[in-house]
Amino acid sequence: MAAYRAGDLRRFAAGLLGKLGMDADMARAMSARVIDAELFGHRTHGLLFFPNYLERIEKGHIARAGSVEVLADRGGAFAWKANRLAGAWVMERATAQLIERAAHHGVASASIANCSHIGCLQTYLLPFTSQGLMVTIAATNPGIFSVAPFGGIDPVLTTNPLAFGIPTSGTPILIDQSTSVASNALFNGYAARGERLPGAWLLDAEGTPTDDPKALAAKPPGTILPLGGLDFGYKGFGFGLVVEALALALPGYGRAQKPDAFGQGVFVQALDPAAFAGRESFLRETDHLAAACRASRPRPGAERVRVPGERALASMQEQNRNGVRVIPAALEKLQPWMQKTGVALPDAIA
Repeated sequence: MAAYRAGDLRRFAAGLLGKLGMDADMARAMSARVIDAELFGHRTHGLLFFPNYLERIEKGHIARAGSVEVLADRGGAFAWKANRLAGAWVMERATAQLIERAAHHGVASASIANCSHIGCLQTYLLPFTSQGLMVTIAATNPGIFSVAPFGGIDPVLTTNPLAFGIPTSGTPILIDQSTSVASNALFNGYAARGERLPGAWLLDAEGTPTDDPKALAAKPPGTILPLGGLDFGYKGFGFGLVVEALALALPGYGRAQKPDAFGQGVFVQALDPAAFAGRESFLRETDHLAAACRASRPRPGAERVRVPGERALASMQEQNRNGVRVIPAALEKLQPWMQKTGVALPDAIA
């Protein structure tokens, strides 16, 4: 894989967006989050996914310019309607508001309705944890149905990710996981490569467990199992319902309205430990927790215990030093857009 400077890739991605008429500040925010996903090692949400954004912009599913609509504002809580504006740009603005308001109110919460795809949730956590704030993010798409409720075989939910950022005195804990066995993007990747799954993580249309990722695209489609699978999927199902309540019911933009597949609902909440028992007490506990986890004896076959986010942050540091390694499949998908816009790929550094 060729490697490129992260800054060069951000300018490249922003250039493609600009050629399609995207507002310059929105293009900057979108390209930053896409390359952050690459830096964190989440290639399914990086340049491999970026052509989807370009196609959605061209077809009008992502707005090229505009402003958010304020539905409610009570200081410590506010609700926006994003009207399909660039998800990364909307989240950047909401993050700035939440950090400022959490410092004043102790807790600040935001709901965002009808936002375009925001990308990798983990990439939004560091601005909060770097300010000593704990953060929760829930996001989902009410126009996508791929996960059956536990005990059922008809798709009702989707993979419904949850993310949490927990400050420590050192490396923050950065959690980002779906409430299903895995994400839609993971299964799409296996299907595109013609590979079977590591386990029977899906149900076919008749409810039979299967390791064939193509079951999701069958007619009628199969479904993704909730986190916990056949035995304990009631746990993932429960968390999936929580995401629906936070990210769809609170913003007032959900499945009952039967929207298309290009908008998301988002919920973000920032907590300042200073408003509770104090930052010093908070950090004492999170430092102890992280250290105790890392000190746990590894099970046979495991090198060591890592806390969530440790691998992503190590990846970011390494790729900032040595370049972002872009998989050939991503470059192949971007090639038609480079030809169409005249925006050239930057020079590789390795």
